[in-house]
Amino acid sequence: MKTLSALSFAVTLFPVLCGAAVNVVEFDSSPEGKARYLSQPYYWWGRGKFPVKPGERGRIVSLTNARAKYVFFLFGREDADGAWHPAIGMLKPSRANWGATDFLNFSFGKKKAMKDCAVSLETTSENGFALKFTAPGYEAKCSFEIRENDDRLYMLFSASADTGVRLTCYPSSYAVNYRAGKELRKRYAVTNLRRIPMGTKVPLSEKEYSVFLGDSHFDPAENRGEGPCGVIYDPAKMKATLSVQNYSCTFLFSGKGEMPVVLFDFHNASNKEGERIMRELPVTITKK
Repeated sequence: MKTLSALSFAVTLFPVLCGAAVNVVEFDSSPEGKARYLSQPYYWWGRGKFPVKPGERGRIVSLTNARAKYVFFLFGREDADGAWHPAIGMLKPSRANWGATDFLNFSFGKKKAMKDCAVSLETTSENGFALKFTAPGYEAKCSFEIRENDDRLYMLFSASADTGVRLTCYPSSYAVNYRAGKELRKRYAVTNLRRIPMGTKVPLSEKEYSVFLGDSHFDPAENRGEGPCGVIYDPAKMKATLSVQNYSCTFLFSGKGEMPVVLFDFHNASNKEGERIMRELPVTITKK
């Protein structure tokens, strides 16, 4: 049986990194926190110019190099004991694609990450940051990195127990909102083995390792939309399911230990170009 080589995938994920920068803006309901929030250009989706109430706080984290800028928005309540429970969104490279308010979420047993885990943020180096999730008897960590002259986002999720992780995207455009764009959106996906139409939820096989996500109406080739997105992953380390729906699409993976993923945001690129890049990825496969 053929599968993606774990060794080659790990080498792809974590080369020597340089030429990138990470920046963190902290904000809360204090006058100083408000000033920091208003002095930067990114805002919480649908929440106006200053969304913070007492007992809430947030972080805006940007990863930047010469080719790309990824901006993450973390925002949520803080308990009396200091435990922070933020939602996690991604605002750039594209406003759509990886969700601005609900990009990453996960569950373990009957617990849900943003409700039951306390979250802490640390910068891991000049090119990345990590989120640590803790709950009684459970620990998880999600690291994000970019590298010099590369527009991909390298993600490594590790968990101490079986965990189901959900990555949500809105390929190329929200089309205003769910109702307004319902008749316009034409989502679809293409793996390295098959095309998956809108209205489908399917488990991915052990031979599938890449997923392209686009919208045939919102295509920059037709001067519509921001461009498609995609993901590659290691099927030897996780089980995956793909849901392609009219509004949001989800890539769900589950497992324990280290689970590496690479995310693509083909900002301003056509569907044809994004599909070509995913199809021509230099992925090494070996016999398991």
